[in-house]
Amino acid sequence: MRNLICVMLVVFLPLTLASQTQMRFKVYVDVDGDDAHINNVLESNLKREFRLLGDVDIVESDEDRHFICLTRCLTHNFKDGRKTGRVSLASVFYERIPDSYFKTARLADLKSWPVYPDSPSVATYDIDNLDKYCVNEVGSIDKNNLAPIRKLLR
Repeated sequence: MRNLICVMLVVFLPLTLASQTQMRFKVYVDVDGDDAHINNVLESNLKREFRLLGDVDIVESDEDRHFICLTRCLTHNFKDGRKTGRVSLASVFYERIPDSYFKTARLADLKSWPVYPDSPSVATYDIDNLDKYCVNEVGSIDKNNLAPIRKLLR
C-alpha cells in the first residue's frame, strides 16, 4: 500500500506543481453598443472563448489585469427603422505596459494604467453568427499576442 501511495505522489505531485506555477493571463473584456442583448451575447461568448484557452483568467474592470479586450458594436437598420440582422463590430486588444518601463513607481497616481493598443479589427457579421466572430477574434488574439509570450516563458 505504501508503494502505491509513493508512486501516486511521484506521478501526480509534479503535475500539481506545474499547474500552479503556469503563467496566467488576466484579461478584462468590455463590450458596448446600441443593443443590450447583443452586448450580453458578445460579452459572454468572448469570455467563454478566452476561458477555453486554459491559461486566461477573466477579471473585472477594477482588478489588476495584463490585457484589455474592448469591443464596440453597432446594429444595422433600414431607413424605416427595421433591423437588418447584421452588426458592425470594432475591437482592439490593449496590453498593459509593465511597471519596469518607468523610472518611478508612481503609477498608482495615474487615473488609468498605461497601455498600448494592439490587434485592432473591424468586421460585419450576421447576428446569428456572433459566436463565430468571438471564436475568430479570440483565436487571432491567441495567435498574435498570447502565443509569443507563452513561447518566450517556456
